[in-house]
Amino acid sequence: MARDPDRTRMARRRIVQVLGAGAVLGTAGSPAVAATDGERTDDRRDGAGLITVESDADFETTVARVEPALEERGLLLVTTVDHAANAATVGMDLPPTTLFLFGNPEAGTPLMQANRSIAIDLPQKLLVWEADGNVFVTYNDPRYLARRHGVAGRDELLANIDAALEDLAVAVARGE
Repeated sequence: MARDPDRTRMARRRIVQVLGAGAVLGTAGSPAVAATDGERTDDRRDGAGLITVESDADFETTVARVEPALEERGLLLVTTVDHAANAATVGMDLPPTTLFLFGNPEAGTPLMQANRSIAIDLPQKLLVWEADGNVFVTYNDPRYLARRHGVAGRDELLANIDAALEDLAVAVARGE
């Protein structure tokens, strides 16, 4: 019997939404440095491995930019997790916080071939969150993830992933 890919995708998204894709991220209180000019800012002071860009738009507009930006770059959206909506289902408040999981097997597979533990951090994630009326786009520094998992000898691939993630985050934050 043939499977309906849309139905399978929707079921997978629903499972992730119900489970909340793990613990709610405590990013609003994180020490990640937000750039105010759309430039990327690495926060290497505390080793968090996060890169955050401030958006020039409100939360809803910023979130609406993500899927088209992924599509334009040929990246596969795996799922979206609305942490604020999930919090509301248990009677708790959380400022707007939406996580996008996406990937490119051509980029991720060589990293997993080098050390499969990096699969715990893949697919890639892009977090759109609001704090004190400001909206931010945060993602994992791929070089930090490589160090975390002892992935060596993939400098060119990591540089390409780093540039692609930076381009994506700035596009989402700036509507480019």
